Formats: sequence, structure tokens, C-alpha cells
Amino acid sequence: MTPDLEQAHGNLIGHLKCIHRWASRMSDEQFDFTYHHAAPTGRTLVTHAWQWLICDRMHIEEPDASKHARVPDAPADKAALIAELEAEAKRWDEMLKSLTPEQLDEARHQFNDTGFDWSVRGCIHHMLQNVIYKNGQLSYLAFSFGLDGTEIYNAPFPNPIYEEVFGPNRS
Repeated sequence: MTPDLEQAHGNLIGHLKCIHRWASRMSDEQFDFTYHHAAPTGRTLVTHAWQWLICDRMHIEEPDASKHARVPDAPADKAALIAELEAEAKRWDEMLKSLTPEQLDEARHQFNDTGFDWSVRGCIHHMLQNVIYKNGQLSYLAFSFGLDGTEIYNAPFPNPIYEEVFGPNRS
């Protein structure tokens, strides 16, 4: 793998594992809960990540989007949906490991839109951005449900670390 593909691969697969972990820890009620009708549920976030993984993989494997099968509907069963996400993550893992440097630069047009040029590398980075975003949204839900502990969240801001390492600010 090229160095940039190796980094993208590690990030993509790592964030997909986090999505899998958070979704698996949620009860069915938590998975379908939303704080507001304009906010996504865990189910929506997992479905969105899974369906775009399929779509962008098809764009990578077949440049002509008119030949793509339609993306399947999400299973109603939470465990089945999480299993589908995991299976698609494995397909991405295998696909990314097989791509050559030349293939990364091949042109692609999302949904055959010739006004929007990107490359295979662009498809990969689109998916990486999407999965990072979905993982962040799902993490927020998981934290709010107490799935990563129930104590008050204390963000690790940088200045206390500077003070711990170097002492009080002397400026």
C-alpha cells in the first residue's frame, strides 16, 4: 500500500471498529433513540455509514454508476445491521489492500456526474470523512447513554497538560 493509502486504511477500519463497538453496546431502545426529530438515531448513523460504504465501493470497482446495483435497504434487526456493517468493513479492508498506486489515480465521477471529478483516492477519502463523522456522532450518543462511564466528562484540555509537564505559565 502507498503511505497515504495505508494511513487512510488504518483510519477507516479503526473508525468502523469504533462504530461497531458503540452500536453493539447500545440497547435496542438506545439504538433507536433521538433527542430531537432533527437529530439522527444510532440506527440512522450506522445505516448511513453502511450504505455509503457500499455505494463508494461500487464507484471504485465499477466507474459506470449506471451498472451499479441499488444499495440494499438496512435490515430492521439491529444485530443484522451491525453484521452487515462488519461484513462491508471486511470488503473495504480487502479492497484497499489490493489497490495499486495506479488505481488510486483512476478517474471517477460520482453517479456519472462529469462536473464532479474525483479519483479512486477521492472515493476513499470521501468514505473516510463520512465514517469519522458518523463515529463522532455515534460516540456522542454513546457517551450520553453512559456507555463509556458515568462520571462527569472532563475533556483533556492542553493547558493543564503543559502545566503538568512544564510548570505554571511564565509569560
